[in-house]
Amino acid sequence: MKNLNLIFISVIVILSFNSCGGGVNNKKGSDLKGEDAIKYLAGKERKYWQLDKGHDYYEYIQFEQGGKGIGTKGIDLTYKIKDDEIELKDYLTVKFKIVEINNDKMILLSSKQDSLTYLYIEPGSELAKEKPYLEINPKWLNGQYGTCWKFSDGGKIYSYMNDGSIIDAISLRKIADWKINDNTLMFGQSNCTIRRLSPIYFDYDAMGYPVTLNYYSEANIDGTPTKKE
Repeated sequence: MKNLNLIFISVIVILSFNSCGGGVNNKKGSDLKGEDAIKYLAGKERKYWQLDKGHDYYEYIQFEQGGKGIGTKGIDLTYKIKDDEIELKDYLTVKFKIVEINNDKMILLSSKQDSLTYLYIEPGSELAKEKPYLEINPKWLNGQYGTCWKFSDGGKIYSYMNDGSIIDAISLRKIADWKINDNTLMFGQSNCTIRRLSPIYFDYDAMGYPVTLNYYSEANIDGTPTKKE
C-alpha cells in the first residue's frame, strides 16, 4: 500500500510540473548566440511572427533560412544575427535586441527602447484563426492609456484614449467619442469608413473627405503625447 501511495504521489508531481509549463523553455536574450537564435527565429525552414503588443513598422516578419525573409506588405528583407541582436534590412536598416524567446513567442527591444511582443502564428492553427492578420485592426489604437495620431496635413494630434474618448493632444479638449465596428469608425455621431489601420497608419473617409493620420506616440493619462519634440 505504501508503494502504491508513493507511485501516486510521483505521478501527481510529474503532472503538476508539466502543467506549469516545464517544457516551454524560455531563453533570455543574454544567453543567446547567433546560431541559437536562428533556430528559434526561422525553425527548420521558415517561421511567421506577428506583432501582438507594441507599435512598430514590422507588423509581421517571416524569417527564413539563409538570412532572408519577408516583412510588412510582402517586402523582401535580409537579416543577420549577432548574439542577441537582430539586424534587418529592406529600405532601412533596423536593429532589435532579443529580450526573451521561445518557440511560440519572442520579446524584442527596439532602438527606441520600445518593447515588442511577437507570436509565432502557424498557418491553419487555432491561433491563426484567433489572431488573423488584419489590415484594419482596432488594437493599434490601444496603448497603456491611449495612442496619439498626427494628421499628415495641418499638424494636429488627436489622442484616442482607451476610455473611448478622442482628445486634442495640445489643447486637451475632448473632440468626440470613438468606437470601431469592423471597418467603420464611429466618430461621435458620424460613421466613417476606415481604409487602413495598422501600427503606423490610420486612414478613413469622413463624409467623403479622406483623413490620413500617422502614429505619433503613446498617450499619457491626460491625453498628452509621451513623445517630446
